[in-house]
Amino acid sequence: MSLSPLDLTLITARELGGNLVRSGLTALGIFMGVAAVNATLNVSAITRAQIQEKLAARDNPFVMPYFAPNEGFTSYQRPKVDDEDINVLQQAAPGILGISTVSYIGAFSSIQYHGQKVTGTRVLGVSDNYQKTTGRKILQGRFFETADFEQYQPVAIIDEVLVNQLFQGESPLGKGVYAGGTRFTIVGVTATKTQYADQDPRGEFWVTQTYGNALSGGWSYSATQIALRRLNEYQAVQDQVEEILMQRYPNFRVYVYGNAEDLYLEDQQQRTSSMILNIVGLLALVIGGVGIANITVASVVERTREIGLRRAVGATDIEVMLQFIIEVVLLSVLSGMAAVATVHFLTQAATTRLFVAPYEFRLRDASISMGAALAVGIGASFFPALRVTRIDVVQALRGE
Repeated sequence: MSLSPLDLTLITARELGGNLVRSGLTALGIFMGVAAVNATLNVSAITRAQIQEKLAARDNPFVMPYFAPNEGFTSYQRPKVDDEDINVLQQAAPGILGISTVSYIGAFSSIQYHGQKVTGTRVLGVSDNYQKTTGRKILQGRFFETADFEQYQPVAIIDEVLVNQLFQGESPLGKGVYAGGTRFTIVGVTATKTQYADQDPRGEFWVTQTYGNALSGGWSYSATQIALRRLNEYQAVQDQVEEILMQRYPNFRVYVYGNAEDLYLEDQQQRTSSMILNIVGLLALVIGGVGIANITVASVVERTREIGLRRAVGATDIEVMLQFIIEVVLLSVLSGMAAVATVHFLTQAATTRLFVAPYEFRLRDASISMGAALAVGIGASFFPALRVTRIDVVQALRGE
């Protein structure tokens, strides 16, 4: 006589409730394994979010090459990375997002608007792709247009810090400010970011590189800014840039500096730590699986007479086998949900009361944890449950 799904479920629930010790031990093993996996995923997610927050406060990760003459080679003219160099670099290093140039202009000592005067502002002459390579958003107005570069237009873009310092709540678009005795029209406002760690925002004033170089009178320093596609390619791109430029300029030593070496090292440490924690979590889950397998074996042996009786009255091997597997599946689901909920609330409490860290519930991580619990539960109980099909009905009824 075949059992209906409802009957099979009721029998399974009754068996679980009839032996609370066995069910509790199985559930505990699953709970501990799922909790370990979910906690590991939460720690990795929090660490990644912290790195992303630090990245968001800076320009896109970039490296800058610096040339110094070799010993015995006298040159007062250091080479500049030209268009041919840029093409070679972009073809040889796929991790490069873009290459822009920026001039640090020292001729402008102050920025003035009506009665307001600000000193210490970073004045930059930027290339036409500077916004793309830095990842800066234009909050108001626009970025420079081609005509601004070609026609040496006296236009400027300022950041949020300088807006607050000069305009105090007014919209700066279309307003005229003075820098180095020249009147510039504000055409855009950019988000405030820093280039390096522990750098205080002090206001930025962008002009087109062509116009800035013309006004600087030689008081400027140009640098090539090579933006990266991803943080984890930082070291690879840095090494490639250094190798390529040293081949192209054999009379010079090439030093490559960047703005995200600290975050790159932190990211690599996080990846290593996550791998170790994942291994620990999986080991905890496997140990839980071994416990499930042992308990299932004991359950099959203990219920041999019951198995023989059910098979004698018409239950198929698959139905009896499924009963044991469904028992573990139900325990896996309930214990897994309890573990995910417990870890979520503990993590939430820790990241709000003990220390401040970016945390939010991630359905993907919860699904991975639950999937791991089901996989281990089913896998651990399958082979012990398979013994049911090999039990002789007569011997089972005798309790042998």
